[in-house]
Amino acid sequence: MLNRIRIGVQSSVLLVVLSLCLAGRANAETPMPVLLDDFIHYSLTAQVELAKANGEALLGGGLSDADLASYIDDDPQLADRLLLALRWAREVPDLEPIAAAIESHVEKGRLDLARDQARINEAITMLDGTRRARMLAHERLLAAGEQAVPAMLVSLANPETDSATKLSLRQTLPALGREAVAPLAVALPHLGEQEQLVAIATLGDIGYPHAAPALVTLIRQDDTKAMVHQAALQTLERLGYTNPREVNLADLESALALEYLQEMGHLQANPVMVRLADGTIENRQNIWQWSPELGLSAVSVSEDLYWPVMAIRHADTARKSAPESREARATFVAGNLRLENRLGDQEEVLPLPDAEYSPNFHATIHGPAVARDVLLIAIDQDDRALARDALAALGRTGGAETLVSGEVREPVTEALMHSDRSIQYDAALVVARAMPAYPFPGSNRVVPLLGAAVNGGTGVRAAVLAPEGDRRWSAVERLQRLGFDVASSDEDLAQLATSGNASGFDLIYLDSSTASLSGDDLVSAAAALGVPTVVVVSEAQLNESRANFETIPAAAPLLAGADDAALVSVIESLQVGDRMDEAQVGAYSRDALQALRDLAQVRPGGLNVSDALPAMIEAFNASSGGRQLVIADVLASIDQGDAQRALINGALRSTDGSQQISLMDFAASSVRRFGDLATDRQAADLKRFLTTARGQVAEAAARLYGSMNRHGGTQSSPTATTKAGS
Repeated sequence: MLNRIRIGVQSSVLLVVLSLCLAGRANAETPMPVLLDDFIHYSLTAQVELAKANGEALLGGGLSDADLASYIDDDPQLADRLLLALRWAREVPDLEPIAAAIESHVEKGRLDLARDQARINEAITMLDGTRRARMLAHERLLAAGEQAVPAMLVSLANPETDSATKLSLRQTLPALGREAVAPLAVALPHLGEQEQLVAIATLGDIGYPHAAPALVTLIRQDDTKAMVHQAALQTLERLGYTNPREVNLADLESALALEYLQEMGHLQANPVMVRLADGTIENRQNIWQWSPELGLSAVSVSEDLYWPVMAIRHADTARKSAPESREARATFVAGNLRLENRLGDQEEVLPLPDAEYSPNFHATIHGPAVARDVLLIAIDQDDRALARDALAALGRTGGAETLVSGEVREPVTEALMHSDRSIQYDAALVVARAMPAYPFPGSNRVVPLLGAAVNGGTGVRAAVLAPEGDRRWSAVERLQRLGFDVASSDEDLAQLATSGNASGFDLIYLDSSTASLSGDDLVSAAAALGVPTVVVVSEAQLNESRANFETIPAAAPLLAGADDAALVSVIESLQVGDRMDEAQVGAYSRDALQALRDLAQVRPGGLNVSDALPAMIEAFNASSGGRQLVIADVLASIDQGDAQRALINGALRSTDGSQQISLMDFAASSVRRFGDLATDRQAADLKRFLTTARGQVAEAAARLYGSMNRHGGTQSSPTATTKAGS
């Protein structure tokens, strides 16, 4: 037995030593083939530590991605084994990041090889070789994608290129598909006649409509040859334009710019993958240009910048073709604003037109109509930063007469009903500062929104519309568990929709039994709230109105009895606005309070400052110091008994002498303007207060009591025996 134990121990020691020896060769000096082979072997034999050691050494060896990919692809059997090893390693937590990194390096290496200019040129020379050489060349050019187009065009234009190679190039170009459209479109006006005919035929074979602007541009050029002109017309017909001679170039370019803003996938090529200093890979896209010196060349930009840059370039062409086009201006402005947001603090030289002016310059110089159009683009694409930029531009250019358009869609109305609270507040401030003389759709939301902003709070507010009892309180508790600041409401659905009070909430929880509606009427009523709304419905109601729910992004159904996970899923689908930080809350509160004070003084016909009264009284009671006095100034300008009574209560309650004097005077101002709206109890409390008040506080109280004129001026002041100024 003892001998067996010794033998077992010796065997274990030998295994450990052997493992250490094998792991010891897994370092940066070990040849790449050895490290790769060992990683594959140990992965396939489930020896995690050894696989990890060799994988880490392989990644840290400094070998280029292209060399690694070339070594693997030269041996199909090795490539198959690596695929199996990576598949297994991805299932092991310790190996998953290593497997992902190796796979990333190999993938990038293959792209680097495919796009290597020397290999592209070599592939073109192989097109007149053997059948196998031609097949290999074809595959290489397809792998190179858009990167192969410049060399292919140069070869087509070269008189020394043999006819067999040119034939193969003409056959290969259409096979590039969408990869070839952008570079061919840029090069098209600058090519020779024969190359233009090849490019036009290629664009027609590929069939993507974003080639149309380049074809129309070619048709409009005075020096275009007759054959080229006719070929371009025929290709436009192939692309679906039944009357190509009448196609409006500005409309085409504007539509294409908008598609770039929408980031439509067919407008981008396979990305150029660039490994950054920290090891991560950034996807980049090529922006193609033509110059007499370089011919067709590309500028590489990060993928998130590619979209707005291309939108700007095409919109610029559109506005130059039709300077009065609102669509061209709007897409140009939207592209510039989005690019600015995405650039942030980055400094990058980009191929942009008209770059000497700031995005804000472009956003304002064209007036409120373009700002409204940009706002619609932002809403349709759910670009919240762009929406706020558009509202800022509208606030700087729009007035009482130009804030709304009278068209089918009112951008400001849609902004007031947006799910994002910041956009709602920005829109409300824009409208309030414009002081419209007449109401417009959604304007009843403006003042309640300002009141909600004044009231502050960093939480996300929800209102529950449900029958009194267990169903209501269950809903309240569920939303509170999810972090909402919840209020139950006794208002019915119609009142909430028409009063604008729904705007004070980020989410409405509507129990369908409250609405006494069913089917499509229920969906329409929920949509009228203009606030993200969870509608609790029965299965029958859902089946009846499912299609209409899909057309209203601000409302979503929840089956009665569904659990909290389902509720969370529905809320997430509604994209309820994010929480604001304290700085945002404070800024909006100050701006909204200033706007309400201005409205109270001017009293424009399109807005009613009284709509903010409940929120203002709540904020007044919760405030002190200068903020409370600003709110008091607004309350003193509102012709409502609740406003005046809140001022009197606040004045009597205050313990700060200076504050009390100011509040008494605001209350007196309200009484002089709107009459005595105080209760008898308040008058009695004020009269008692006067018996003990002294000095300036007593004088302020006397002014308030005297303005109430409770005794018709026939009785002496209650403080007549008090020495003045004491």
